[in-house]
Amino acid sequence: MKNQEKYRVMLFDASYEDGSLQGVMDEIFRQFPLDLNGKKVLVKPNILAGEPPEKGVTTHPAVVKAVVEKLKAEGALVMVGDNPGVFGYGKSVKAADTAQISQAAGDSFVHLGQHPVKTKLPSKDIPHVMISRDVLEADLVINLPKLKTHGLTFYTGAIKNTFGYVVGGDKMRVHSQAVTPKRFAQALVDIFSVRPPDLTIMDAVIAMEGNGPHHGNLRNVGKILASSNAVCLDAVAVTMIGKDPKSVLHLNIAAEKGLGTLDLDRISLNREITPIPDFKMPVTFVPGIAGMVLNRFLARWINCLPQIDQDKCKQCGLCVKHCPTQAMTMQKKSYPSADKNICINCYCCQEMCPEDAIALKGRTLNFIRRTSKKKPA
Repeated sequence: MKNQEKYRVMLFDASYEDGSLQGVMDEIFRQFPLDLNGKKVLVKPNILAGEPPEKGVTTHPAVVKAVVEKLKAEGALVMVGDNPGVFGYGKSVKAADTAQISQAAGDSFVHLGQHPVKTKLPSKDIPHVMISRDVLEADLVINLPKLKTHGLTFYTGAIKNTFGYVVGGDKMRVHSQAVTPKRFAQALVDIFSVRPPDLTIMDAVIAMEGNGPHHGNLRNVGKILASSNAVCLDAVAVTMIGKDPKSVLHLNIAAEKGLGTLDLDRISLNREITPIPDFKMPVTFVPGIAGMVLNRFLARWINCLPQIDQDKCKQCGLCVKHCPTQAMTMQKKSYPSADKNICINCYCCQEMCPEDAIALKGRTLNFIRRTSKKKPA
């Protein structure tokens, strides 16, 4: 019973428009009570590169606003911020403005990257990272991830959202030093462990499937998920999209470290999980038993190479700028291209491309996927 009380996830029906969010937040904070009066509370949404709310790339501003209003009503000193995947003070603020998150936060919005602190990690690959001081000094952290897929990690949710603790270009350094999916997953969990959120509230009203986290397809799920344990919430969310939580490497690592459980029998739920039918994963994800092995251990060698769609590409150079290993290059009056000998398949280029001009393709991976889908005679 003790584990069930510790590992509790709640699911709520919700909409951005019908006024239901405030009632949902009232119930969440009743079920997961926090001492808020006079406390410094950091609210951490997913801003990524900054897109209008209707594109479903970022945490919806209506969710941010409902949380901020609830916290202020309880006497909290609220800060709202993220370190999106763009460089420079102005661009980070512009991303938050475009996503309408700064407006939703009002006077609580902060530029999270202003005061980086060198922070040790228990990692051979990444001995330290620059973490926002507001993350480290907050009395409480409330995590507001978006339910989306991801080319490298397959799924991005509660744990992955805390990668936004890391300031600016240090994200690129993490990618360049943790060059395999397993090592990057370990780095994600190490960063998450610096400051596990006190409460996670996931925006799954509109989710993203396919080649997320920026250019996937939107699915109307109509749910808000909440838990004091981010690992358990991720386990429930992955189950909800019809996949085994063990197929997501960073969730396995977090569970092995004792940060939560992926065992649904140990998670108390307020309602039964109804899997979303035919939820599409990114093309980098191989389904089935064979896929469990391939996704965990061989992805570095079989994954897709980014390819440029010249009809969409506007030669802005963002993919080159955001490539952590300088595998993506572009000469004058030419389109960018990726060097397969240097590319680490992090897909930062595809994630940051504003034009959806980078496709993920690979003969080996596609052959394995087609084979795995064949039905036995």
